[in-house]
Amino acid sequence: MNSRNFSIVYFLISIIEIWCGTIGYREGILISKPLIMLTIIVFYYFQTRNKVGKFDKIMLIAFFFSLLGDIFLMLGDGNYFVMGLGSFLMTHFCYIYVFSQGKDKGNYLTRIAIIALSACVFFLIRNQIGSLLFPVVLYVLAISVMAICASERKTNPESYRFVFIGAILFVLSDSLIAIDKFAFKIPASTFLIMGTYVLAQYLIAIGFLKRNKA
Repeated sequence: MNSRNFSIVYFLISIIEIWCGTIGYREGILISKPLIMLTIIVFYYFQTRNKVGKFDKIMLIAFFFSLLGDIFLMLGDGNYFVMGLGSFLMTHFCYIYVFSQGKDKGNYLTRIAIIALSACVFFLIRNQIGSLLFPVVLYVLAISVMAICASERKTNPESYRFVFIGAILFVLSDSLIAIDKFAFKIPASTFLIMGTYVLAQYLIAIGFLKRNKA
């Protein structure tokens, strides 16, 4: 599967999932949502199978944990939400490890902006998270570090741009989830949350594949 065909299939599945979520068609969500990350896994595997390196393997592990996270979160709240949070936490640990290799000089304004966004979201939801305080704090720290590491990657401009934008969109998507779940309902939440999420994972996957280009 080449990049063009992958992009067409990926965004078609994503649009179907967002549409099913918007109209509340649960059966459609159960089918389409897991296919989002499964499509990325299959594409990434075939793009790297002849020259797979350590970092590619870790990226595939990250995508697998994202797949698990999507499945757990679509199954419901309670324990499923915690398992989904844990799965995405593992995704971010993988991203942190990979993005932190070959580190470039950081931009302090970018660091401050990422930390400020995460802190604002946390303080907005802190009174509603109850027993989830520790896992939520850990997750907020992890995704913030992930985005900061993405902002400091030493690579070619195209790979840097794709991965960094993807990382920021991931932070925005998870911020919207937290606000919608714990603070107040966001209008068009499915479109905003899933729209930023599918773009985030797409850009991270495509961007990291571009890292060896001149």
